[in-house]
Amino acid sequence: MSFHQALPDSHLTKLGSISERFSRLRGQTGMRLLGRNSIWKVWLASYAIWTFIALTTSVSVYRLNLTYWKTPGTYWDALRLPLINDLIFATLTPLVLLFALRWRVDRTCWKTHLPTHFAGAILFTASHAVIRMLVYPVVDSMSKQPFPVGWSLFGRLFFYNLPDDCFSIYLPVVIIAHMIAYYQESRSRELRASQLETRLAQAQLRALKSQLQPHFLFNTLHSISTLMMTNVQAADSMLVRLGDLLRLSLENNAVQETTLHREMQFVEGYLEIEKVRFGNRLCVKCDVSPDTLDANVPHLLLQPLVENAIRHGTSKRIAGGEVWITAARENDDVVIEVGDNGPGFSPIPEWNAKHGLGLNATRERLEVFYGACQRLDIISAPGRGTTVRVRLPYHAGTVPVMYQLEAIHGLR
Repeated sequence: MSFHQALPDSHLTKLGSISERFSRLRGQTGMRLLGRNSIWKVWLASYAIWTFIALTTSVSVYRLNLTYWKTPGTYWDALRLPLINDLIFATLTPLVLLFALRWRVDRTCWKTHLPTHFAGAILFTASHAVIRMLVYPVVDSMSKQPFPVGWSLFGRLFFYNLPDDCFSIYLPVVIIAHMIAYYQESRSRELRASQLETRLAQAQLRALKSQLQPHFLFNTLHSISTLMMTNVQAADSMLVRLGDLLRLSLENNAVQETTLHREMQFVEGYLEIEKVRFGNRLCVKCDVSPDTLDANVPHLLLQPLVENAIRHGTSKRIAGGEVWITAARENDDVVIEVGDNGPGFSPIPEWNAKHGLGLNATRERLEVFYGACQRLDIISAPGRGTTVRVRLPYHAGTVPVMYQLEAIHGLR
């Protein structure tokens, strides 16, 4: 069964809705792209930048006057007009920025949005002319008299400033707005990809775990059925322990990770069932270092490995055999081994063919959980048993415990 087949329709629908929500970003307004809390920062930055431009321009003008005029005037004379114009631009720039973010030009809408921006450039120039005309008198250079405020002065200012306002002010602000929008979209695509990857990984883990749980249940029920006609009391004991294991499984149904201590409790309950079935033919040894018990491991990590060791190791020996579980810290890793003294095997592909579901699902879960930071090795040789070694990065944590198994004796 492929991964997509394993995913419920509800999960696929949910992932599709996430993708659709993120694709609506291009239709958002400029205010949403910038963020409501960032608007005041835009205004502050606009006044800071345009004030700096006015200061640098006035310095150049003042130095030029000193060089070519006998009476250059004061620095304030050189600063006054650039500062007035640039403060007008500082007031209008955030509005142009928001307008450009709202009416972005791309290949899907350029035919309608380009004329909108032509109109916006005209409106920007007209606004500049009106504010300039009202806040400071415009003096005739010949008569040194101020022009009267009216349509005539507005026309002069409008056509005089039109080229510079459109191409030196409005167009660069529009380009900056598009750069901001594309940057925001790039970040949103990265966020969307990260969220979708996380959702897909979680869904994949759930699918793999849902494969292991019925696999474990069916095999355990098969073990119980073999005793129903020969030893009813033993079968009854196995059913009681199976009920305990199912409670533990349901307790961890919503989580993917548990502690090694809790995982050992689960696998020891499973081993108790198998000991009822095999009796003295099954010998189990556990050597788990105390400093590994709080390590986080995937839920149902050990059970399929132990099941394989019993089915393909111990059960193949007429006189019975031995299964061991060890765990130890190695630097920043936890190394867990599950082995048996069964017949073993030589070629690795033989293991994959004979012991497919449990081990392969475990390997895939480890890859999804830890990526390249994990390793699963199979060490085997004919007549020398088999050992599965799992190396995981160590990180400790706690999990809620709702059900506690009774103490199990005779496994160590």
